[in-house]
Amino acid sequence: MSLQKIDIAQGVQGYYIQNTRFNTTLITYNFYLPLNGEKMATASLLPFLLTSCSAEFRDYINLNIGLLDLYGADLSCSVSKSGDLFLVKIGINVINNNLALEADEPVSRAARLVSNLIFSPALENGLFCENDISREKRKTIERIVGEINNKKAFARTRLFEEMFGSDPYGKFIYGSAEEVKAITAEQLYAAWRELLSVAYVRINVIGSEYPTSVFALAKEKFGEVERCFNPSILTTKTDLAEVKTPRDITERFNVTQGKIAMGFTSKIKGSLKTASALSLFSDIFGGGPYSKLFENVREKQSLCYYCSAISRRNKGFVTVESGVEEQNAQKTIDAVLKELSDIQNGIFEDSTVEASKKAITDSLYGYYDNATALDVWYSREINEDITPEEAAELVMKVTRGDIINAAKGVKLHTVYRLMPKEAE
Repeated sequence: MSLQKIDIAQGVQGYYIQNTRFNTTLITYNFYLPLNGEKMATASLLPFLLTSCSAEFRDYINLNIGLLDLYGADLSCSVSKSGDLFLVKIGINVINNNLALEADEPVSRAARLVSNLIFSPALENGLFCENDISREKRKTIERIVGEINNKKAFARTRLFEEMFGSDPYGKFIYGSAEEVKAITAEQLYAAWRELLSVAYVRINVIGSEYPTSVFALAKEKFGEVERCFNPSILTTKTDLAEVKTPRDITERFNVTQGKIAMGFTSKIKGSLKTASALSLFSDIFGGGPYSKLFENVREKQSLCYYCSAISRRNKGFVTVESGVEEQNAQKTIDAVLKELSDIQNGIFEDSTVEASKKAITDSLYGYYDNATALDVWYSREINEDITPEEAAELVMKVTRGDIINAAKGVKLHTVYRLMPKEAE
């Protein structure tokens, strides 16, 4: 596998990730904007609107016919947070040219379809159509309700809100139902223009042939846009400060199983080259079945139904999530902190380190088995061009001392408890 880069326009780059193992070619447009809490709901709704219809495909039925004509190509979109950036992803996955009918070039046609959705949306009197907006608002509100009903995800969302306060990283990515209802056609049109003109854009193409036509089309389309990209958006960072006294919040809902979400600050953050020790620490802390939280808190002490940790190096923090009975909530929190203290003091086996390194490196090599996973990898690592294989090599170089030092920089910031309502 190889990586080739090309400059397409100001702040627009093409990434060709060659991989001959797949029978399809994946094309994704990745738009990066600074996180903005006031605009987040609008920005989250926009890609779902763009991928539902366009000037050429006026409704979803016609769009589906277009996809079927591309041998059943798969259209996708998503929104996510990457550190202090908001990422809008719009992509299409289509069969390789060599598998198509004679003289057909589905990759070029797929690139034209997705660019049509992005650059030529369905407009009415210069704005997005009210019927299309209403439909996507309803779907977004359903996603928000789904998040509330998934109490594990909801507890995580509430933890982030409490940890980050006014920092937009802590805001739920789809906003609130009230914010979605208030979105106007004018706001959506302005968000679309901002996406094309201000965002850093990375066009990932994962396939077996260099995508000359894909990048040429992108160059043509962005040549018609007035770009005002500021590269500083890729380096601006806000830090999560340590607290002298950790916050402890309890909320009660109609649930039978309580949820605990704990947030920790970390001294280590940023690139893979500097944060591999943090990844190993969090995996030893609460990753696989060899981890301290699994072995001791869940299995030996039977304090919770699950207990896991994950590091979020782009913002420099670690989270622990668990499902508990209320009478075991404080015992679980104390046990988690005890396991953290043990790692900080070097109380863990070398065999655990080896098991963790194997699990992480196996996971990294697994990126090569899936085009979507590779796309996620190269859209997440925007400030360093490092392959999963190179990341695995960095993990293998981490020492026991590096893990202990990473652990010592981890401090409790916030505990969020979602507990059953008390009986009346």
